[in-house]
Amino acid sequence: MRWLVVLIAGIGLSFGSAAQAAPSTPHTLDRAHVLFETTRDEIEAASVELQAVTGIELFVVTVPRLGDRSAREVALDLPVWDSTRDQVVLLLAMNEREVRIEASPSLSRHVVDADWTAIIQSRMLPKLRSGRHGAAVRAGVDAIALRLQSTGHPSPIGRLLGDPRALRDMVFVLVAGLLVMFAFNPARHFRMVRGRW
Repeated sequence: MRWLVVLIAGIGLSFGSAAQAAPSTPHTLDRAHVLFETTRDEIEAASVELQAVTGIELFVVTVPRLGDRSAREVALDLPVWDSTRDQVVLLLAMNEREVRIEASPSLSRHVVDADWTAIIQSRMLPKLRSGRHGAAVRAGVDAIALRLQSTGHPSPIGRLLGDPRALRDMVFVLVAGLLVMFAFNPARHFRMVRGRW
């Protein structure tokens, strides 16, 4: 009987440790370990607020290097990437000194490539060139969130609650999205803008 109590206690401790080890900032994948905890917390807060207002998911990913893979391959391999959702990924490759903003195709009618390029060039690259990685990421996240909020791109739930015609529109968008998925290669279902510091 005593061994059973010990076993149950051990399992409980294991689950407790796993819960503590769970990331508190799911919108950040800092694989290059260049972001402070305070920076990750700020990214998380901004991402949660952006998703609540617009329904768009914003992720920040840092990688040590791209290796022999292209940016497209790295992006499609990210565990956070889902081409069926409204998403933006801010990606930093430290070895190649490159920064990219990748967005779902559903956002292309709201934000053009020139907007992403302007954010990279004016808000991020000056800070990256001076080695201020955290400041560059925070500036990029703030600029991306501001740009997306200014598009008037409401969340699907907000549209449903605010407009009885929204359900019809969403069904139309869903059918159109399915047709696009079958008509095009899934590997092409995102846009990418890049910069180098």
